[in-house]
Amino acid sequence: MKQLLLLSFLLFISLDANAQNSELTLEKGVPAHNEIDGIYKTFSESYRTLNVDLVANLYTDDAAYLPPSNVILQGRAEIRLTFKSFFDYIKNEGRTMTISFQIIQRKVDKNLAYDVGIYTIRQYKEGKQVGESGQGKFVVVAVKEKDGKWRFQVDGYSDLKPPSQPQ
Repeated sequence: MKQLLLLSFLLFISLDANAQNSELTLEKGVPAHNEIDGIYKTFSESYRTLNVDLVANLYTDDAAYLPPSNVILQGRAEIRLTFKSFFDYIKNEGRTMTISFQIIQRKVDKNLAYDVGIYTIRQYKEGKQVGESGQGKFVVVAVKEKDGKWRFQVDGYSDLKPPSQPQ
C-alpha cells in the first residue's frame, strides 16, 4: 500500500511539473533565466484566470505594445485596456483560454534582454477546446527596473500562418 501511495505521489508531481513546463519551453541552447521565465509563467496564469491586472503589471509604465494592427500602444494603462477588452470578450463568450510560449532565441545582459519566440493560444468552453489553436511569432524586450523586477518594455507580435502549399 505504501508503494502504491508513493507511486501515485510521484506520478502527481510528474504531471504537475509537466503542466507547469508546458507553458514555457526553451529551444536547445536558449539559456534559462528565472526572472524572465517567471514573466511568461505569470502571463500564462493571467490567461488561465483572465486576470487583466496580472498581465498588465508585466509591462513597464511606458512600454510599447505592437499588435498586428497599425497602432502602437504606449504605456501600461493602454496595454491594460487592450487586454481588458480581450479578456472581457472571452468571459462574455463563456470561454477560458491558455497561452504557452516557445523561446527560440534569447539574449540577456545586465539590465536588458530580448526573446524571440512562438506563442500558442487555445480556447475552451465547458472544458473542451473550441476551434483551432492560434499561433503567432513575437519579439519582446525586457528591462530590469530600479525595483529589481524584469518587465516587458516592448512587445510585438503577429500571426504565424502555415507555409503556403506549392502550386
